[in-house]
Amino acid sequence: MFCAISGEAPEQPVVSIKSGHVFEKRLIEKYISEHGRDPVNNEEMTVEDLIDVKTTPETVKPRPPKLASVPSLLSALQNEWDSVMLESFTLKQQYQQVRQELSHALYQNDAATRVIARLKKERDAAREALANVQAHLGTTTATTAAPAGQEESMDVDQPTLPDEVIEKMNTTSARLSEMRRGKKKPPTEFASLETVKEYTQTSSIPSLHSARSAGITTMDVDSTGNFILTGGNDKHVQLYNKNEDKVVVNLPGHTKKITAVKFRGQEENDLLLSASADKHVRIWVPDEKKAYKLGHNIAAHKSDVVGLSVHPSKDYFVSAGNDSKWNFYDFETAKAIAEVTDSENQSGYTCVSFHPDGNLLGTGTNDSVVQIWDVKSQRIAANFGEHTGKINALAFSENGYIIATASEDNLVKLWDLRKLSNTKTFTLDEGYKVNTLAFDDYGQFLAVGGNDVRVFKAKDGSPVTTFSDNTSDVTGLHWLPLAQGLISASLDRTVRFYGQSS
Repeated sequence: MFCAISGEAPEQPVVSIKSGHVFEKRLIEKYISEHGRDPVNNEEMTVEDLIDVKTTPETVKPRPPKLASVPSLLSALQNEWDSVMLESFTLKQQYQQVRQELSHALYQNDAATRVIARLKKERDAAREALANVQAHLGTTTATTAAPAGQEESMDVDQPTLPDEVIEKMNTTSARLSEMRRGKKKPPTEFASLETVKEYTQTSSIPSLHSARSAGITTMDVDSTGNFILTGGNDKHVQLYNKNEDKVVVNLPGHTKKITAVKFRGQEENDLLLSASADKHVRIWVPDEKKAYKLGHNIAAHKSDVVGLSVHPSKDYFVSAGNDSKWNFYDFETAKAIAEVTDSENQSGYTCVSFHPDGNLLGTGTNDSVVQIWDVKSQRIAANFGEHTGKINALAFSENGYIIATASEDNLVKLWDLRKLSNTKTFTLDEGYKVNTLAFDDYGQFLAVGGNDVRVFKAKDGSPVTTFSDNTSDVTGLHWLPLAQGLISASLDRTVRFYGQSS
């Protein structure tokens, strides 16, 4: 059944009573409206002369005639293939163009990075040369940088601390330097070499922190020596009162292991600091009911917080993280005054400590470099890169001239900040792991904590004594005033006291 007009099967077939032929309804209606006659026999007719033809099933529209044969199908497929090939060719051209543009941009970026790195290297070399000249001339500030005008031209986008903060730091530095000049030699009460050699374990505090996630990971001792602050693998911070012989405060809240704890250093209502692998720093403030409560919870870093250090003024503190950033905070507001990221170091920090004067900051990195920062300008004053493996610990001597560093290469190195050079290297046993370092308050002895506790004479590196009472790694060390004793903390959940046996 085909339409007499189109020759195709109709979708809505109708039959003419004038000629008896079948038509497509829409076509015949249009023809009648224009001509008023039957297209077959030319007789006059109207729409009423059409009769709908009912079909079961309904007529299926056939394939267009051009695809009704194999040659027409092949022709259609060839045309489609040609279109796809043309489009693919165009996309390849665009892809090659984008690749060339990207390659050019990367080359420009790499060239700019190399130029910047070379300029920074030349700048650091100039600073080191200037520091050496100053040291030979007898000046006290070995880390003084280039003149202000030159610095601004080299690091115009580098922010500095607020004036009031710099003024407070300068005042603190001047006061401490004056005090230090007055105590160059240890007093008669200071422990002698023979006395330290005879030190033994006098007491211990066992079973601190949870046994399920065992281990003390960090420790600090207040100025009186009575309160001991510890952090553990159990995610808790504990404050131990030695006189009362008990843990007086247990502070939960962190969600991962504690990596650092610090006292602020006030004589009354002292604040506590804790840092964790959960990327947070917490400030704990005194509370009459619970002894301590959470004062501030600082989302400090994008990765593990690895270290804390309190500024000698007791008004500021710094945190360092595995995200290659260190932050400088105000205790009162818990707000970051400065956030510093070294573009040349993306390996992450491992430890941090303020210089005794507070104007310099030492940081250790995962890529074997020890950095000395000028805190006020947030610029690197010196780099020490002779270690192998990540820096595990660092400590400044009280006189401010020496910094001790330790890494995974079984070496402890002493650096003279006046000459910016390595003056002494202690080689430890193969496989010995150093976790912590501590100078006494006159810089005569250096304690090394790791597989055990070892004490060296700081001047020449000669071994003094070794304590092997711990059954797991030592993670914290603290000298008592005048080197009258040494306190250690370890992963065996025990704090030990070393001194003269009574």
